[in-house]
Order: sequence, then structure tokens, then C-alpha cells
Amino acid sequence: MATGTRKPVALVTGGGSGIGRATAVRFAELGYSCVVADIDEQSVKETLGMLQTPGIAVQVDVTMATSVEAMVTAAVQRFGRIDCAFNGAGIEGTPARIADHQEEEYDRVMGVNAKGVWLCLKYEIAQMLQQEPVVSDPARWADKPDVCRFRGQRGSIVNDSSRSGLGPMPYSSAYCASKWAILGITETAAAEYAKDGIRVNAVCPALTATSMLSRLKEKLPADFMEKLDAMSPVGRVAAPQEVAEAVCWLCSDACPFTTGEHLKIAGGI
Repeated sequence: MATGTRKPVALVTGGGSGIGRATAVRFAELGYSCVVADIDEQSVKETLGMLQTPGIAVQVDVTMATSVEAMVTAAVQRFGRIDCAFNGAGIEGTPARIADHQEEEYDRVMGVNAKGVWLCLKYEIAQMLQQEPVVSDPARWADKPDVCRFRGQRGSIVNDSSRSGLGPMPYSSAYCASKWAILGITETAAAEYAKDGIRVNAVCPALTATSMLSRLKEKLPADFMEKLDAMSPVGRVAAPQEVAEAVCWLCSDACPFTTGEHLKIAGGI
């Protein structure tokens, strides 16, 4: 989305580790200035040190409106606008079957994963609505029919759902509920703001080699994890960088007609 010498700006939550960190690094490789946000202040500073372009680290609690609003304000004060956002902050919760699940744990997972994405969208979209649409390469679209001509966008947002948002995941009812909710929030936001030049999509990765997966392996029965591993036709879990590539593609102007979609990244599952 760069025009002339202006660097586009990407905001990444959950940027202190895993898919969020890989996405921030990839955005920087593509020339974006980055706002890297996470509740873990130290980890987000570590990510910032990996970037090849200007960036800032922001500590954020995505369950708190004041914190999310302050994050967006910090981004705009530093870079002037937000072209793209990846709402990647999330937690897995404590695995348990529904009858054994604690209500407080359900509320905690839904608060971070579902409400957190909703709050990020609320303040990211509010900012994007104030921005002028950007056309990164007008000549590229000049000879295309009106029906598909890319007239510019105010922003593009990708939310981190999960393969568990598309089907059941035993021991993870709260996590599944939150990731299904993200898909509903994504489609609704996309429909509400499509004509304003704001695209909203989601990615649905399967098991990915992150610290979250390491924690799950410690908490879930070993035979259950073995069954999950055996399900993948590819025969392995995803690398965070593979998900990051998909996020950056969805944020780019390579797919201006793509909004309200979810992209499954699951190795054939």
C-alpha cells in the first residue's frame, strides 16, 4: 500500500510471540512501519528489535477499551495513520471438558479472544474512517473494468481465528466459542464498512509451532495430541511464518475484492 516514499503502517496485537511476532517481522520485511503490541512488555520490545523498519512497542490489554484506544492513539501519533492491522492477541485457556470447565475460565478466554478482537476493531475502524483512501499503484488498475477497479482503501484488517473456529476441538469449548465468535464479528464488520473502503478478513490456522502449542501439549492427554498430529495430511504443524504470509497477503492490495472471508491454513485438515 506504499505510495511514493511513504511507508504503510501495520498494527499487530499479540506481537510479542508466535504468529503475531512472525507477522510483525514479515510486515517489516515488506516495508511497513510497525506498531507491535502485546500485554507482555518485554516480549514486544524483543520483537521490535527484530524489525528492519521503524516501529514502536506498545503494551496493551485488549480486554480494556481504554488500553486499546491508547494503543491506536499511540500508533497515529507516531505514524499518522494505520493502513493494516492484525488482531492476533489470544489465549488458549485451560483445557477441560464442558462439564468440568470453570465459568471464570470461559469468561477469561472469551474476554481476550472475542471481546479483545471486537474492541480492536472498534478503535481501528474508527481511526480508518478518518483516513483518506490510498491507491498504491493507480496504473496497475487503470485499464481494468469499473466493476473490479481498485479505487483505494482506508484500511485492511485481519483477525486471528482458528481451525477450531470452523469445527469442534475437544477439551476447548471456550476457545472454540471465542474463535467462532471472531468469524461472526469479522463478517459483520466487513459488511458494515465495505463501502467505506475498509476490508476485514480472518485467518483460521490449525496447530502452529508456537508457545501456545507447547503449553497445550503439557496440559492435554498425550494420546489426544498424537491423534491431532496424525490428522494432518501434510504430516506436521504450521510454522508461524506460513500464517504471517497469509495475513500480509490479505492486508495487501493484491486482493481488493476480498472482504468478509476466512482463510483456512490447516495443511489439508
